[in-house]
Amino acid sequence: MVIALSRPPETENLKLEVNISTTLGITAEQARRKVIRFLMDNISMFLSPQAPLLVVASSEQIFWRFPIILSMGQQGSLGQVGEIEVDAHTGELLLDNDSLVRMEANAQRLAQSATHSTVG
Repeated sequence: MVIALSRPPETENLKLEVNISTTLGITAEQARRKVIRFLMDNISMFLSPQAPLLVVASSEQIFWRFPIILSMGQQGSLGQVGEIEVDAHTGELLLDNDSLVRMEANAQRLAQSATHSTVG
């Protein structure tokens, strides 16, 4: 498991001691299934979450961050279109409308470039 720092150190010296005791309300696999369902219902079945990163912003703010990849048939993975975060305590998807619009635009751009490269 990886813990990401939300504020990287401003110098090259880093001393990190982590001691957080909490009970997560949702596992990485449960969060992944929620993301898959959301993507299939709202965007495209060609989008899929990759391995999550557990982000610890504070003892109250812990979430799973999933890179979202566009894959198409024989072309395979075309690239990352965005990220979706899931609150590790509540299971709520942390996704605003602007992020959703950007993800859809990135997916369309990648799909169009893949289609044009296979035609030409």
